Amino acid sequence: MMDKKTLLAFLIIALILMLTPYYYQKTSPPKPREEQEALKEIKYRYSETETTAYRTKKIIKQTPDDIQLSGPVETVKEEVIIISTPLYIASISNRAGGSIKSFKLKEYNFNSGGLVNLVHEGINDRNLVVSFKTQEGETVFLNQNFLVSSYIISGETITVDFDDTKIDFKTEYAGQTITKTLTFHPESYVIDVDIDLTNISRNNISQERLQINWNGGLPLTEKNKKDDVTYFAAHLYQGGELSKHSGKPEKPLSGSGQTAWTAIRSKYFTSALISNGEGNFGSITMDPKSTSNNRSIVEPIYNMSIGFPSNKPITLSLYLGPLKYSYIKALGVDLDKIMNFGWAFIKPISHGILFLLTFMHKYIPNYGVLLIIFSVVVKIVVYPLTKKSYQSTKEMQAIQPLIAGMREKFKGDPQRLNKETMKLYKEHGVNPLGGCLPMLLQMPLLFALFIIFRTTIELRGAPFVWWITDLSAPDTIYQFPPGFQIPIYGDQISLLPIFMGVSMFVQQKMMGTQSTGQQKYMMYFMTGFFLLLFNNFPSGLNLYYTLFNVLTILQQKYLVQPKQAEPSLKPLKTR
Repeated sequence: MMDKKTLLAFLIIALILMLTPYYYQKTSPPKPREEQEALKEIKYRYSETETTAYRTKKIIKQTPDDIQLSGPVETVKEEVIIISTPLYIASISNRAGGSIKSFKLKEYNFNSGGLVNLVHEGINDRNLVVSFKTQEGETVFLNQNFLVSSYIISGETITVDFDDTKIDFKTEYAGQTITKTLTFHPESYVIDVDIDLTNISRNNISQERLQINWNGGLPLTEKNKKDDVTYFAAHLYQGGELSKHSGKPEKPLSGSGQTAWTAIRSKYFTSALISNGEGNFGSITMDPKSTSNNRSIVEPIYNMSIGFPSNKPITLSLYLGPLKYSYIKALGVDLDKIMNFGWAFIKPISHGILFLLTFMHKYIPNYGVLLIIFSVVVKIVVYPLTKKSYQSTKEMQAIQPLIAGMREKFKGDPQRLNKETMKLYKEHGVNPLGGCLPMLLQMPLLFALFIIFRTTIELRGAPFVWWITDLSAPDTIYQFPPGFQIPIYGDQISLLPIFMGVSMFVQQKMMGTQSTGQQKYMMYFMTGFFLLLFNNFPSGLNLYYTLFNVLTILQQKYLVQPKQAEPSLKPLKTR
């Protein structure tokens, strides 16, 4: 039986976990034909190019590196190129010189099926737009249709699997040519953007800056949209300091000075504009017309831009892809600061757990099996703490009759009671915190695991066995009818939390037999409360916690002998 200190520790864990409740939904495994279907869908949508009027000159296509502009015309057709890499399928329009109309990730699926698309259709299909101010103070957006390299055929799929692929876009302003180049890499979510406005900057553009704009933010990607929305955020990184948008449309976030990047994130994905060290401005705004998918969900739509001096060629990068720590860290620009690994003292533990899981996954492809191995390893490491906790609890229970006698003897003198109680602990070599302290030392590990399971994209859609098809989501065995849910418990029944509750109850029963009525009530309450609370937690966390409890039960039964835990009682001295 656990003492009050241990119960208090569990209560603290529960209250902290309640501050960040969330839900997950099972993700279907990839279908073999999804990639082909995505390509067919994109080609069908853009088989007929639309015509957009703008002020430019007649386009004469020559060689890929020699595109010239001459002679007046009023319209230029939109052209869409499909880029297929090992990581994504993107449709790139010549609008604004390379706007991304769709960006479908081959390694990640929507819960309802189909590849995850990181571009809002119809909201931010005019992104990567260049804008600047004229010397007269007028803001110009280069959002017209650009000329595409002559070797590009609209609707054609360009496969980027070995070498980098560059696509040139050109247009004209004030009689001078503007060149914009997008570079796609075969094994990276990074797209490099090069812009040259030096021909027109001296006489036409304000020397202060020109900007690259990403409008429309990121779409929701998870089945549980309420949970997904809670992770949406936008950040500005300037001079080594990270600033976060307030989430209020009326309060934009902007600043001048050395700007490393601006970024928008959802639960598992991010879009970031990364400067090459020349950035001198950053801005993030929130669209007041953020979309509402239903009455209770408002989807944040963030717009971001990054500025550069206008008197030199510009090089920047767009990262559009998963919030996978190894990918983000490899960029070398501190973009991993937008990822949540917990408080400062928790972060090293979170990083360590993530490293171990991903390293072991190279050799053991099932994350559920990894969790079983991980549980055994952790149990071996913390065995001395568990043994000490068990022995301390038994010692405290053994001296309860003496403490009860002292309470009766000194019930009218609280100060004397406290003094004599401490003497009693000292005489019998009992540490009143001995049962609680080991549990407190294990709390950071539990917090770190909670963080990893709720936000790490590596576990998104990772199956285990049987009904556990997604370790990042509850292992639902029954879904309540629409609109019905139980407070705290949720709108479904998960099986692993029930196993966890049973294991927790058995473990508590094994801790002692001299429980008072109040202690038994607390034991039943904590078991029931955890069963309710953990019903909506990731099945990976519940699997780990259940295994940990089962191993503790076996440890108490076979490794910690009762004779080792029973203290030798000394008689209560007459005072």
